[in-house]
Amino acid sequence: MKRGIGLIKKKRRPIRLAEDDQVDPVLLEELQEFIPNVRNKSVEEVKRLLRYDLPRFRNFKQQGVSLHRGRCSAEENQLIRNNIADFLVLIGISSPVKLLFPKRFKGQEGEIRKLRIQHRFLERIAEGIPRTCHQVYTRAKKIYDDTNHLGRFSKEEIKSLIKFQNLHGNNWSTIAKKMDRSVYALEKRFSTIAAGHGTWSPDEESRLKEALKAHLEVMVQQSPAGSGLSREQLCNNLPWTEISHKVETRHWVQCRLKWFSLLKSKLSSGTSTFNRGSDGLQAKILLINTLYNMRIDDMADVNWDEVADTIGKVTPVCVQKTFHRLKVSRVPNWTRLSYGEVIDFLHEKVCPLLKENLKKSSAKEVQNTQQQEDTYQLSDIFSSQDEFVEVDNSQLASRRSGRT
Repeated sequence: MKRGIGLIKKKRRPIRLAEDDQVDPVLLEELQEFIPNVRNKSVEEVKRLLRYDLPRFRNFKQQGVSLHRGRCSAEENQLIRNNIADFLVLIGISSPVKLLFPKRFKGQEGEIRKLRIQHRFLERIAEGIPRTCHQVYTRAKKIYDDTNHLGRFSKEEIKSLIKFQNLHGNNWSTIAKKMDRSVYALEKRFSTIAAGHGTWSPDEESRLKEALKAHLEVMVQQSPAGSGLSREQLCNNLPWTEISHKVETRHWVQCRLKWFSLLKSKLSSGTSTFNRGSDGLQAKILLINTLYNMRIDDMADVNWDEVADTIGKVTPVCVQKTFHRLKVSRVPNWTRLSYGEVIDFLHEKVCPLLKENLKKSSAKEVQNTQQQEDTYQLSDIFSSQDEFVEVDNSQLASRRSGRT
């Protein structure tokens, strides 16, 4: 078994209605309205969504409330705390840690789990929050896990983290028990000290491309002939844990960011969408107007995938980075302003300046064209000029032997 970068998680089996008649196709289609990528989830996940979340989603739809994505807002975090407090009163337990981490209390674990089932724990703590129960549960554990807020890692802890990760791979639950740190804190910290540092080598980049090409080839085979791949398919729901295992020397977070960096030029035909020319000015104006017209007060509610779709030929990560650069470079005292105030300033003060610069840089009249979803062939992403270099496996072998 390979050590140092982590273990492969068992690949989730996508839904195949012909293979699994236990999933009602009518309910699955209804669920897809709320979760577009639901067919890429495992059968077990879909059944959980049907059981706990579909009735909630229907109620939110009747109320005209859309599901939230991204980071939880301050209001949502407070509602989670309120729901947890109400549930503790209901079942007569004083500690949210006992409720959320019953494994830590061996003598009471059975009774706590029984009470959670009896009083519909997942639905109650997610009440009023337009997210899946699992997302709310995960967020609640992050809020109440004391080991998730212990500050900076000491040098001794970093040494221990590397040692335990070499021994146990990415089994963060086991490592968390040994280090008294949360799973989330350990995984996030390790992503910054993974085996690979600095500039990617040609070998690493080649392995990344090979792993992604293999995955995308399967997606092409499952798509209608000649339909190609959408930007969403190239950016979202990629098996980063498995990809990082094939790369061997980089954490999945590093692999994801590197892929978006490579993909950026492919989607924009070798030129940056947010360049310094007239096209770049138009893209920045469109970005500001799009965010302004969303009428959102909390950045956690922004669906960056939708924003990227509106801009066209750009990844969600690129859009977020561009917004951050605009905010930092154009908005005075932006750290003291709310997200809504930042957007208002960009729209009222910065947009007119960008439009004026656009007039100066181009004599052509700006045309508001409707963005159509582009599709890409594998040859567009992995061109003949983008040949993979031969991988020096002897270096990998020596690295692995050094970790064992």
